[in-house]
Amino acid sequence: MAITRFARWSRWFGRALSRNPLIRVTDRLEVLAVLAVLAVALFALPVAALVKDEAYSATVRTAFQQEQSRHAVEASVLESTTGLLADFDSPEYVRVQWHHGGQLHDEKVVAPAPVEAGDALTIWVDDAGEVVAAPVTVGDAAMGGLAAAITAWLGIVACGALVALVIRRGLDRARDRGWERELRLLAHNDDGWANRHI
Repeated sequence: MAITRFARWSRWFGRALSRNPLIRVTDRLEVLAVLAVLAVALFALPVAALVKDEAYSATVRTAFQQEQSRHAVEASVLESTTGLLADFDSPEYVRVQWHHGGQLHDEKVVAPAPVEAGDALTIWVDDAGEVVAAPVTVGDAAMGGLAAAITAWLGIVACGALVALVIRRGLDRARDRGWERELRLLAHNDDGWANRHI
């Protein structure tokens, strides 16, 4: 199926770019617009790679800074969770207690799984002992860079495809006007037969 479609597109490109006098200018322009989109998709690959590298580097710098200021501590669960955590939009909180810097801290945190009172739970705190999110990892940086690259490439290709679509709509209108003109000539032009004397 894919080979047949590729062959059909190849024939369409070949016919439109040939020297055949029956090929309209609008058909040639349409093929050039499609080829321009393909060229933009190819030239967008290095741009996407650059975006990936920049996003990865920025996230790695953030991860390094977070590693310097965030620490994992063992907290003791003070109360049990009520049940299974099925709804990710409204996570269940549990009260925990931990020691940091010679002080006892007590706060509610998101329970990653059902826990019982007295269980140990690993949480992340900053230098002041306040609960923070876990630091970003190198794996997160790689995934973020890949997501940024894909988003950038898709954005560039989508803009190119949108321009090609606008061009095609304009060419379709030009072709429709050409057909209307030819049909009018065919309907109202009798090549002089009405003026001939028999």
